[in-house]
Amino acid sequence: MRLSLYTSVRNVVRMDFPVREMLQHHLPLADEIIVNEGHSDDGTLELVSSIDPKIKVFRHAWDDTPSPAWWARFSDDARRHCTGDWCLKLDCDEFIPEWEFARLHEQIRTASEDILPVKFTNFYGNYRVYHAAPEKIRWITHKWILHRNRPDVHYVGDGSSAQIGEQPWPAVRSDALTLHHFGAVRDAAQMRKKWREDGLRKQNRRGPWIPQFIYNFRPHDWFDADFIDDLATYEGPFIGPVREAPDRFTKDNLRLFHHLKQLGR
Repeated sequence: MRLSLYTSVRNVVRMDFPVREMLQHHLPLADEIIVNEGHSDDGTLELVSSIDPKIKVFRHAWDDTPSPAWWARFSDDARRHCTGDWCLKLDCDEFIPEWEFARLHEQIRTASEDILPVKFTNFYGNYRVYHAAPEKIRWITHKWILHRNRPDVHYVGDGSSAQIGEQPWPAVRSDALTLHHFGAVRDAAQMRKKWREDGLRKQNRRGPWIPQFIYNFRPHDWFDADFIDDLATYEGPFIGPVREAPDRFTKDNLRLFHHLKQLGR
């Protein structure tokens, strides 16, 4: 059962996404890795092209229109290059833990469904703090990104999840694979810039849950009123890239972790 992993990137070096770590980490998982590259100008193309022959890079024009639908189309473009029996779509800040690799292959070998959910653990500020309770900010808890390679697979909305034709998404499974998401463990200025652009684009739909700090131009201190009550400490296990280079996955000098430990969280 061949597995294709696919992702889309543009200027991710400048935006401090862990793209090298993400691609290297998943080389043992996938039979091929498809990268849809959007004509970067910061060295992203050169970086992703130099990592491993298993990584196949294609280039498509990036669309800067306000509608999030273009990201869905960009994901569809990447998926069309996949040749595996099953496909897994990951952003370059998303990691399937290595202890889930064998279970992922077992799930796709035995699945009766055409698409499977993946459960998110969303880290914030560093690799030892995660979003534990979606009470203020609505963080993604699941995505439907593991699917059979069918021509009627397409991405909907802002491109977060795939859909098979017009079929509804299957129910969330108790045995859903876990995914570690480090989108909020990046350079604070770049993270805030991206969230601000996303927030302006999605305000009509998600306004009540947009963190207000993204419109604040003072230095980011990570102790956000929008987030702090929803955070908890993560005690492991840690994925290989974190164990090998913990500083790469730490942007606040572990201040949040020590603060939450003092609070008993």
